[in-house]
Amino acid sequence: MPLKHMIMLIAAFMMSATITLAQQGQGEGGPPPAPVRIGLAIEADMAPTIQSPATVVSRSDSRIASEGVGRVVYVAEPGDLVSEGEAVARLDDAEPRLQLGEAQARLARLSANADYQNAEYERWSRLADAGTAPQTRLREAELARNLALQEVAEARSAVQRARLTLERMEILAPFDGRVVERLIEVGEYSNPGREIVRLVNTSALEARAQAPIAVAAYITVGEEVSVSDGEQAINAPVRRIIPVGDEATRTFEVRVDLEDSPWIAGTAVRVHLPRAPSEHVIAVPQDALVLRSQGSHVWVVEEDDTVRQVHVEAGTRGDGMIAVTGELEAGDRVVVRGAENLRPGQAVNILGDLASANGATGGGNIAN
Repeated sequence: MPLKHMIMLIAAFMMSATITLAQQGQGEGGPPPAPVRIGLAIEADMAPTIQSPATVVSRSDSRIASEGVGRVVYVAEPGDLVSEGEAVARLDDAEPRLQLGEAQARLARLSANADYQNAEYERWSRLADAGTAPQTRLREAELARNLALQEVAEARSAVQRARLTLERMEILAPFDGRVVERLIEVGEYSNPGREIVRLVNTSALEARAQAPIAVAAYITVGEEVSVSDGEQAINAPVRRIIPVGDEATRTFEVRVDLEDSPWIAGTAVRVHLPRAPSEHVIAVPQDALVLRSQGSHVWVVEEDDTVRQVHVEAGTRGDGMIAVTGELEAGDRVVVRGAENLRPGQAVNILGDLASANGATGGGNIAN
């Protein structure tokens, strides 16, 4: 047999065998199970929301000013972390120390004189009681004693004032924080009211958002809302509501506690605030929703690990979940990865952990 004919026969045989094997494979159950990841449909209270621009700020952000007068001898460096009561700057205290010494010396001198005048008054008082001294001399002794006591009180105030002036040569941090800016340099002369450093508590952060007055009825202190910067999002409680609207913008201020947030002061974020009452809904992970031109659907994994297509209508979104209406129940397993090429009735191979596939794992307040 010619070689050409032999090659043709072998090729025909191999093609026939391939078709036969494919037919056998289909007869034994079709294509292999598709690998997928799944999540759960849950019951949740969800409310439609609006996004309000906000800025991350510190609740303690101060420009610390000097109360003393003098040449600056020390200023903390930008970036230094200081504790409450720790010095952020010092002024030259040579002159205040001299003034304190002088005031203390004067107080000691006048105290000694007051002790003498008091003793004199007591002596003349005994003599007057015995009838051996005139009352006029007793009154003179009493006046001298009273004047001496007043001078002691004035001297004591002068000592306290000198001590206070000396203490003001050290500018202390009023709260724990980080020095972010020097406003005066070593060698410069400071007067009362001169700004020394800017101190910021970088741990006590909050987001301040301007919200439309129309949503004020749906926001409460302590309620958790979503805060995001476009790349990451967290849930945080509303710390304060300033219930006064701006006449020009028709907005009011909402402050959200960001004590454990990943952001630094000055970051621009968006706060998701409820704009209507919440509703009890069935929600699925957002990745479970398959969008097509003819509508949206999800794939539900049956008990035998085959899939069923369920057409749904999407609603409120939030926390990685989306409210849907359709033939779904809480607890249904839905495909969140690998849904692109599934067909009704197709077997699936479930990969990964169920809990990690869900944006949320139970009921609760979820905002869009």
